[in-house]
Order: sequence, then structure tokens, then C-alpha cells
Amino acid sequence: MDYLEWNKLIAKHFFNEEMSGREVLLYANEKLIQKLGAPFTVGVDDFIKAIKAGPHWATRSLVCQKALQTFEGWRDWKLYEHPPYIAYLACFVLAAGVEGDFAPHAYYARLRKLLGESEHNGMYPSFEKMIALWDDLEKWSREEQHEYLGRFEARIRGSWINVGLPLSQTLLSEDERKYLPNLFDEAGLDPTNAPSPEIMPRILQSYGRDFFEKRTLRVLSGTSQEDKVLCDALIGFILDELEVWDGTVIQEAEEQGTTSQRVQTGLRICLLFDDVARSVNCYLRFKTGKVFPEDGLNFEQSGNSHVWSCTEAHQGWSKPLKDIQINPPQILDAATIDWGQGLQLNDNENHWRARLKTATVRLFLLGEREGLPDWIENERLERGIKFLVGCKGEDIEKVKQWGNNSCEKFVQKQVSGLPQGWMLFIGENATQSCQGIDTLSISSSLRIRIKKGVKISGNAYLKSPLPEIVLENSSGNEIVTLNGSVLRRPEQEIAVWQLPENTPVNETLKIEVKAGEQILRSIIFRLEEPSLPLSFNETVYRDSFGKIHTEGTATVKIYGVITNLSQSDSPLPLYPQTLPTHLSERIVFIGEQPGQIADWPWEALPSEWHPVWAVSRKSRDRWEAHFCGKPEQMANCENELYGTAGDRKRWREALWIRRKITQQPSLAQLRSIWTSYVKVAEDV
Repeated sequence: MDYLEWNKLIAKHFFNEEMSGREVLLYANEKLIQKLGAPFTVGVDDFIKAIKAGPHWATRSLVCQKALQTFEGWRDWKLYEHPPYIAYLACFVLAAGVEGDFAPHAYYARLRKLLGESEHNGMYPSFEKMIALWDDLEKWSREEQHEYLGRFEARIRGSWINVGLPLSQTLLSEDERKYLPNLFDEAGLDPTNAPSPEIMPRILQSYGRDFFEKRTLRVLSGTSQEDKVLCDALIGFILDELEVWDGTVIQEAEEQGTTSQRVQTGLRICLLFDDVARSVNCYLRFKTGKVFPEDGLNFEQSGNSHVWSCTEAHQGWSKPLKDIQINPPQILDAATIDWGQGLQLNDNENHWRARLKTATVRLFLLGEREGLPDWIENERLERGIKFLVGCKGEDIEKVKQWGNNSCEKFVQKQVSGLPQGWMLFIGENATQSCQGIDTLSISSSLRIRIKKGVKISGNAYLKSPLPEIVLENSSGNEIVTLNGSVLRRPEQEIAVWQLPENTPVNETLKIEVKAGEQILRSIIFRLEEPSLPLSFNETVYRDSFGKIHTEGTATVKIYGVITNLSQSDSPLPLYPQTLPTHLSERIVFIGEQPGQIADWPWEALPSEWHPVWAVSRKSRDRWEAHFCGKPEQMANCENELYGTAGDRKRWREALWIRRKITQQPSLAQLRSIWTSYVKVAEDV
């Protein structure tokens, strides 16, 4: 392949809609180059050949000079979807992984070896000018593309500016990043309640041994100044990934070659604290980035007959968990739970799991910042705020000593309603962390977050409601500006800044956090007005066969509730190629043989067999059967068994056990076929 073909492959691999709003690491290694080139029967050697040749207009001799020619004026041509120099930057990152008899920091010798040149460690000609390409890629991804295809940051790793740019892209490999959700799940991390950055290295070392490569573990445990800088960057990156994680965990069954999904969420203890009555009422709720099932969630505990139910309250928060086995349902009293042992609840039907972490010290902050009443459990302490601490056992004296020495105010509260052995303290304005207790760790890492806004994609938000700017771990002396203008801070006690009503839409907005003249942090985003098209004639739609159309030319069109129907030549609504995943958020696909079943989206769509039925979930007690088979599958069910005993049991359950709550097809011919499947399922 020529250079531009390689550039297109690499650019689309790293910058695409799936990366919207997420940081892109341009981590190109030999495995990735081989993978990208495999469909074209080429690999690393062909890639390096293309790099040395460059695009047709690059006439200079050496690689960095060709890269500069590729970069200069590329926007004026308006020919390329992505910057044409990305392949050169990928090559510079690829060089960082070249093996050989090199000193640990000998980057230039590695680059020369990769390019097939004489190996020595002097600076590669014009390499210092590559900083312009790294900076331009950041500008393109953040300001021009508004992070819609991903956010690139021109980080510097170590003390060498030029070499530090490509080395910074090796923070995490693609495989390590892919399995971060599994690591988060193993460590019991909650994306809506992340721990302090200072304790993250220890958490990642403990739970990352099965997920991280050796070089990543070395960074986490390193003691040199350079290791500390890189570790801070790595922790910041992983916390960003944790923040956007919606709780979905991919589970792979190697022996069966199948994958499934479940949703993990963290339970939080909430306290209704009545200082006058000297009592607390305890209950449980959680916050999630995942869409709540339409009928809510029903959690059960192994070995317990109770069912605890909840629906969404607002902004991802659940309502308090209620025991629906009691009439009328009652809020679960969290004081009846052993806080020191934690709790795990499961909704097996919706594939959700909710866990209360094990802890002997629990921190509670006022819920007003989340729009909630009462005190909400939190994983990290901030400066300048009021808080409650619950603790038991040996930690009581440690917490007392810390509170008396490190807080402006710290008082024990004699209250009823706590689990046996627990004590409650109220404190204000903590100045230092409590050593050995992670929850009472005060971070020195400043982070910016956008809250309350409605995110559309990437870094784009709706104009209404206006988002707010929140600083985590604020010292109280920061100045926050929007495109150079100082923002208003309504309350000095809370580190929240509001955008003005006249904030422009469809423009690049830059928030900077300053201490004096020094810029501590910055983010870029934009606002958009909500709008609907004047005409739906060009709207993408599905025809009666389920096929997606992008041009308004077919005779059968559907625009939401607006329909334009005509008589179809086919007597049956077949789905010959495209499975009807638009029917519901949960569909059980059933094949001809007992055991052929896929519970989508928790399980992957079948590849070894073609579904005959798509049984879509309409509510907790209502399903609907749709024929989605091929014409040759319009016959009775086969009796030949397929899969495991568990698969056949689920196949029978979908057809026979749920037959009374499943709406049959409306066409008589399809109803007859459905009935034959149900009869077979009775005896499976």
C-alpha cells in the first residue's frame, strides 16, 4: 500500500465516532500494524516502506522532512478527512517499542533501526520540528472536530520534550485499555464515585496484575521523578476512562467461544440525620451512567427470599431500594446490613449487579450538590466542606485523633439508628488526609468536570440547561475563565462556576483554571441549540423488511409516528439479512434447533445459526414474537438438539414458560409456525 492508504487506515483506527469525547492514545505497535495490514497481506515492512516514500508531494529525502512537507498547508487542500501526517506520528510511536541492545532512554537509535538506517543515538534530523505536528493534531481533534472523533492531547513524558511526545502515547496498550472495565469491576470501582487519585496506584497494582503489562506495573510502582510524572499522567488517564464507564462488563466464556454483558453499579449508604432527635435513618441508592430498564430493577440476594426494587429518580440516581415482598413496600433499612462485610445484589433478568463495598470507615457528604436530600456516601474527602464519618472497631481511635488534629471542627454524635458497634462524627474543613484510611484521603490533584449539562457527543452539550463547571480538590483560590472572561462563582463554599446565559453556541469554548498567571488546567467544549429538520424526506428509515435506507425513494417510509405505507409484494415481513434489533432494548433470538438462543444485547448476535424468531421485551410481563427467518425457515421446528443443557433450558423458557405472556404473530401462517415451536419446547 502507498503512504496515503496507510495513513487512512491508521487515522480511522484511532479517530472514529466510538472514541467521541475520549482521549486517543496513538499507541502504534507492531501487533497493531500487522493487524491493520492483514486484510491487504502487508505488514510492518510495507508500512516502513510507505513512510520512507511518503505522499507523492513530499520530495525531501529524510523522514522528518517528508513529515513536515506532508503537514504544511494540508487544510488548504480540503481533500482529507483526517490529517495526512498521522502515519508519521504513528511511526515515531512505533519506534519506542523497537527491541535491541539499547540504553533504556536511547530513542533515536531505535528510530534509525526501525527505518533501516545506521544506528546511533544523535537526534534525528528535523525531529525537533515534529512538535508542530503533535500540537496540530491536538488542535484538529479538540477545536475543529470538537472531540467528536476523540480527544488527542500532546502530552510530554519525561524530561526530553521532543522524545517525550511519542513516548507519552505508550501509557496503555489497546488490550490494556480494552479490559479496563473488567479491572474496574474486579476492584469494585464506581464511575460515579471514584477514589482519590493518590490511592489509585495502590488499587491498580493490587488488581491490575492480570490486566496490565509489566512496563505499566513498573510505572505504577516507580520511585523516580520521571516515573512519578508518568504515573500521574497514567492515573489521570485511567480516572477519565473510569468516569465515562457506564458499568458494562464484557464476560468471555473461552470454552464456548461466547461473550455476554452485565452492568455493575455501586450501592451507596444514605443517611437522614436528625440532630435534634439524635437519630439517623439509613437507606440504599445508587447512581449509574446506564439507562434504567423501563420497568425498573428487582434485586435479589443469594440465600434470601426478599426482592428489593427501584426505579430512576433523576440524573442517573435511583430511588431508595424498597422491599416489594412487604405490602405496602418498605424502604430497605441499611442499618440491618453489616457495613463491614458489604453486600451484593443481583437482578438476573436484566443482568445488573449492585455491590456495597466492604469498609469499616464510611464518609458521607451533603447530597444537595447532586440534587438529593440527606447525606450520601462518598469515596473521597474534599477541602472546605462539612462531612459525616461513620466508623467501627480499631478505626474509631484513629479517626478521632485525625479529626481532632486535622479538622476545624470534629464532634462525635450520639445517635440511634446505626448498625451495632458503629459511631458517627461530624466534621468541617479537613486540612490533611487520614493516613491508612483511603476514604479520608484529601487529594492535591485538581480536576475539572462539566456537570448538569446534557451531553450530545464528544465535548458538545445542549445550550439548555446550561452546564456548570466543577473543580474537584479546589484550594479556593483558583480563577476560572471562559475564553478569557472570569466566570461567576455563586457560592464560595462550593467549587462550582456558572456559564453566562449569553454563552455563544456552535463556537469553541475554552475553560481555563488559573492560579495567578499560571494555567493549572483547561478544557474545550461547545454548546448547541436543539433543533429538528423542517422536512423528514431525507431521514434514514427502515422499510417493511427492516432494511435501513438513507435515501427517501422507497414506497414504505416510517418517520416516528408519521407513516407512508403501501401494499408490499411479499406476504410476510421477512428479515433476510438484517436482524430487527430496532424492536426493543432486549430481544431473545431463537433458532430452529432447541438450544439455539441469544439474549441480545447481553449476548452477541448469533453467527453460526440464523434466528427464526425475535422475541422482543415490551415490559416485565409482556413479550412479542416476530418472525425474522429466511423463506426456507418457514417450516416447523427441528427436534435436533444444539448447545449445552443450559442453552436448551433457556430455549424452553423463552418459548414454553413465557408462552402466556408472549404476544403471538398476527399473521395466521406465522402463528401456526410459532405454535409448533411452543409445542416442541414443552418436551425439551
